[in-house]
Amino acid sequence: MRWLAGLFLIAHGLVHLAIWLPRQDAKAPFDVGHSPFAGDVRRPATALAIAAAVVLAVAGLGVLTAAPWWVPVTVAGAGVSAALLVLTFNLWWLIGLGINVAIIVLALQQAG
Repeated sequence: MRWLAGLFLIAHGLVHLAIWLPRQDAKAPFDVGHSPFAGDVRRPATALAIAAAVVLAVAGLGVLTAAPWWVPVTVAGAGVSAALLVLTFNLWWLIGLGINVAIIVLALQQAG
C-alpha cells in the first residue's frame, strides 16, 4: 500500500505541471491563469504549481522510503495544491480540492 500511496503523491504533483506549465489552449473549458478573485494570475499560479509538484514529489519519495518526515511534507504539498486551486477556482477544481482534503486527512490519520 505504501508504494501505491507514494506513487500517487508523485503523480498528483506531476499533474500540476501538466496543467499549469503549458500555454493555455483556446479550446480549454477554463483558463488556468485566471483567478475569479484577482484576474490574471498566470505567474503566481505557475509558481504555486511548481511548488506543489516539488513538495508532493518529495512527499511521495518520503512515503516510499518510510521517512519520518513524510506526514508534514504531504500536508504542506496538499495545502499548496489547495491554495492553487482556490486561487484559480472553477468548478472543475472541486475534484482536486476533494483529493487534497483526502490526502491531508489520511496523512494526519497515519501520524496520530
